[in-house]
Amino acid sequence: MSLLIESCCSVAFYCQRCGSIHIHDVPYFTGTRETKIRCDSCGHEQGRIVRLSGSRFSIELSCVSCGTMNRVTYTTKHAHRVGLEKIFCSADHFELGYIGKRKRIEELMAFNQAEFEAIHPNDGKNFIEKQHILLEALNRVHDLAARGAITCPCGSDALAADIHGNSIVLECEHCGSEYVLSASSAEDLEKIQKDMAISLIAPGSFGAI
Repeated sequence: MSLLIESCCSVAFYCQRCGSIHIHDVPYFTGTRETKIRCDSCGHEQGRIVRLSGSRFSIELSCVSCGTMNRVTYTTKHAHRVGLEKIFCSADHFELGYIGKRKRIEELMAFNQAEFEAIHPNDGKNFIEKQHILLEALNRVHDLAARGAITCPCGSDALAADIHGNSIVLECEHCGSEYVLSASSAEDLEKIQKDMAISLIAPGSFGAI
């Protein structure tokens, strides 16, 4: 007689390298304490699942937007009951992926694809590519911020980055100054270089590259 071991749940994370998202099953039992989740498209490590005591496990994910390492803990019992939950960065609430039933995740991913095609009817085939461009643009913006290349005239370093359509909007949380970076094509990415400097401008005006 064979014994079927059902998976505890499924997870899907956005790849920080290529922008793809794939579903991975999380088994109830595993022979290792730590499991690396890799992108099915490019092989990049998307996150880790770490087994803990008391039938618990944690999901460790780095945020592509702010670089924060996030750790979310579940019991296998609770994870098995989850229909669908989004996983967000604890620092900036950026969406990192999903956990729940495989079917529910597949349905949401299909819905997201359909929504993109409705907004961009002639560009549906480029859905993954568009995701990749936005993620890579966020990576580059994060690098610029880390070396102090993004500044605000008011002197505040309380800066935030948010995605609006095919653009990244940089905003000063102190005075509201903004700057808009277009991130809709490979050409846009080429303009976001490591040696560039960005200075936000006053509310009501927009700068863009």
